Formats: sequence, C-alpha cells, structure tokens
Amino acid sequence: MRPGTATRNRIRREALALFVAHGVDAVSVRDIATAAGCTPSSLYTHWPSLGALIEELFAEGYAAYGRALAEIAARPLPFPARLEAMIRRICALHAEDRVLFEFLLLTQHRGLHAAASTPVEPDANPIEVLHRVVATAMAEGELPQGDPALLTAALVGVVVQAATFAHYGRIARGLDAMADEIVALCLRLIAAEPEGARR
Repeated sequence: MRPGTATRNRIRREALALFVAHGVDAVSVRDIATAAGCTPSSLYTHWPSLGALIEELFAEGYAAYGRALAEIAARPLPFPARLEAMIRRICALHAEDRVLFEFLLLTQHRGLHAAASTPVEPDANPIEVLHRVVATAMAEGELPQGDPALLTAALVGVVVQAATFAHYGRIARGLDAMADEIVALCLRLIAAEPEGARR
C-alpha cells in the first residue's frame, strides 16, 4: 500500500457518508477532515479541491455501476432476461453499499454535468449501457420499434424514483427488498412477463 493510501481511503469513506447525511453543499473540507481524523491539508494533498474529490467519487462509482451492467448486457440472453438481470444487479448494489448508491443518486445531476465534458469509456455509463441494450433489442425485433431513449428513461425512472422514495422515507424498504416488484414494473413497460412467471 502506498504511503497515504489509508488516509486517502478514509477521507473518501467519510466524505461519502457526510455527503449523503447532510448534502454535498453543506459539507466542508474541515468537516471531512474532522470525520477522517486528519487535517484539511491532508485532503488537499490528494485532491486540489473539494469539487475534485466529489467529481472523483462520482466518476468512479458511476463507472463501476456501468461496468457491472455491461457485464450482464454482454450475456447471450433474450432481452427481457438481460433487463431483469440488470435491474436485479442494481437493486443488489443498493443493498451492498447504500451510502455509495445514495451519493450517486443525490449528486447525479452535478456529477453527470461535470462528466459531460470528459470522454469516458462506453461501459462506464450505466445509462448508456441500458440505452444500447434497448436500442439493440428494438433493432433486432425483440422490442416494438420506438424511441429507445424514451423507453430507457422510463425504465431508469422506475428504479431511480423507487430509490429516491426510499432515501426520503416515503418507502420503508431498500431496493433489494423491492426487486421483484421493480422487475415486474419494468417488464410491464416492455410487455414481458418476469422470468419466474414463465416457468
């Protein structure tokens, strides 16, 4: 482990927790340093600014989600089965690291705006991965012809709004506990039955 790696990882972890608990705009460098047990100058040793830390946390977390979905998207499965597997993976990610999931959820507009000026690999963007799968399914006749961007938006909306309601306490369950219902709603959008219903 390189010198300073433990401090860097601690700063990242505490920053994520503070951003989710209080909102990005309400957290200062001093707040993060205090939570991480270091000085503000330690943060500046690793990042030139608080904004750079936020951008890095978003870019890395978002890319990891994109790659997780891309792995599923590459499987030789019918579109409904791939879609179901992708949705279930997102729901599982919510349970595996809720702080990271909620950070990405709460900073998505800021993060995506910052990322727009930086080219990223195609599989580093989960929305692009889903859009590509939807567009291919339409082109190959697995889905009726239509606007793939609109259908992608509708599918993302089901998952993201459920997560948003869970974050603000309007739904008292995590995405993992709602996975069956979220899958059913998404497959209803494409007029397909859940895999379990066809067995």
